[in-house]
Amino acid sequence: MVRNLKGGSGAKGQARKHTSTGSSALIKTRLAVEEGELYAQVTKNMGNGMCHVLCQDDKTRLCFIRGKFRGRSKRDNMISNGKWVLIGLRDYESEKKDKLDNCDLLEVYLDQDKDKLRSRATHINWTKFLENDSANSFTPAEDGVRFTDEREDDYNTLMDSISKAPANSLKLSSASAIKSTSLVVEKEEADVDVDIDDI
Repeated sequence: MVRNLKGGSGAKGQARKHTSTGSSALIKTRLAVEEGELYAQVTKNMGNGMCHVLCQDDKTRLCFIRGKFRGRSKRDNMISNGKWVLIGLRDYESEKKDKLDNCDLLEVYLDQDKDKLRSRATHINWTKFLENDSANSFTPAEDGVRFTDEREDDYNTLMDSISKAPANSLKLSSASAIKSTSLVVEKEEADVDVDIDDI
């Protein structure tokens, strides 16, 4: 048995031979090379090892998640909406009018693999997948509703009136008038006596 070097929650499951020992840079990205392999994007998780995928040929298919991607190996192959996958078509099955075509999951791509796919497989139109990626990412939409209270409304109206009002300028006749007023204030403050008993 492999020695447990990790520790923490779920450490016993991670210290097994099923975890990848190499770095992610050494793992090669699998491309669609055979005839029945297509790139797809997960649109809906059905549960029970199935999901709906939107394929590169704009058809929605029912994808069966194989045992390789379930259970203990699910950690690095988590399938969620918007995830890019490689599927294998079932050519041996006949098509039914009322049901979706069946396919099998062959590979789950990580987010860093998406750039590699777009650069290597240039014959594929990736715009549909990229649009769905932006739709699945959480971006709060501006719906035009803003919540305020009375104090904030009063403040906003006051600030608007101040910004729209013409600027008033104060003209002083000379600098000596400013000095004389400041001297008067200092003399008045000095005349005030403080009684310690009053404190």
